Amino acid sequence: MKLLTLYFFLIAPVVYSATAEKVWKNLLDENADCVTWVSVTMRIEVSAGGRSMPPQEQKLEAIGTIIAEDGLTVLSLSTVDPRAKILARLRNGSASVQVNYTEVLILMKDGSEIPAQILLKDNDLDLAYVLPITDEKSSEGSSPKAFPFVPSKQGNFKSPAVLDGVVSMSKLGRNLYRQSTLRRGWVNAVIEKPRQYYVIENTSPGTPVFDKQGTWLGVVVYKMERGQPSAIVTLPSKDILEIAAQVRTRIP
Repeated sequence: MKLLTLYFFLIAPVVYSATAEKVWKNLLDENADCVTWVSVTMRIEVSAGGRSMPPQEQKLEAIGTIIAEDGLTVLSLSTVDPRAKILARLRNGSASVQVNYTEVLILMKDGSEIPAQILLKDNDLDLAYVLPITDEKSSEGSSPKAFPFVPSKQGNFKSPAVLDGVVSMSKLGRNLYRQSTLRRGWVNAVIEKPRQYYVIENTSPGTPVFDKQGTWLGVVVYKMERGQPSAIVTLPSKDILEIAAQVRTRIP
């Protein structure tokens, strides 16, 4: 009996790892395109000490997670809004930074660029919601384009525990052909109040995180302190979807 118990003790981690790896590989094969690059071009106007600097144009690319079939995409606001970095550099309490987005594009796997708009910027939660600008129907009368989106199993959702193994899904940059990737991580802490966050090792902003069953746990953002990014955390998927429902009420 002791030998049998020892056998299961030794083999259990191997079985667990093999099962989780199979789930994660299937996730990558079937859902990799729910992660996308988003390109934003902006006009930045800065004033400080009663003086205005010449406007500048800046272009950034950031990772986003597509959360719905119509292409609604969530990003870490800090990755597409340079205001916090500029203000921190100026160190002037009276400084003002205005960011006006002149072009927003969702970059698809096939190389196409889908025009989009930023529907909501939440500075406190470091969230930006982006929606493609599409006609309700094409000239041929076909339905709007359906986007690949993150698989959601909210009915069976269970918060992760400390030391649980997880993966985050991302895409490499243009120089590496925007190849889809998985990155292993683990839960370091679960913060319950004043708002729930998961502190997960080895993640990057804008990416979705999944547990060993393939359940979508949330999207990686920055924890904001006094308007500045202070730490990388994962905001739970239930909060992401709740805010998305509110965002949709603002769509004309």
